[in-house]
Amino acid sequence: MSSTTHLTGIVEWAANGLVLRTDGGGTWELDNTHQVRKFIGSRVEVVGERSGFNGFACDQIWSVGQPRPTAFKLRLEFILAAAFVAYGLYATVGGVVSVLG
Repeated sequence: MSSTTHLTGIVEWAANGLVLRTDGGGTWELDNTHQVRKFIGSRVEVVGERSGFNGFACDQIWSVGQPRPTAFKLRLEFILAAAFVAYGLYATVGGVVSVLG
């Protein structure tokens, strides 16, 4: 299971797409999203998870020196659990109504 990682470096274009060149000399391939592309050439902080050998899936990215943005992440497992609960309530009420009606 991956853990959240916090990196600092510069976002650049490379042969394989966008990369983060970290202060320690490492290079991470970033997911090519609008969120990341707007920081090309900028020094940034990135929070996310490692993906494979040198891939990095960004959860948050912001300019160095700026406050970290607040994160809102809607997780699929919570949506599915809520849907099952709602369906169970719907089925229960429907069953009671059909027995009484």
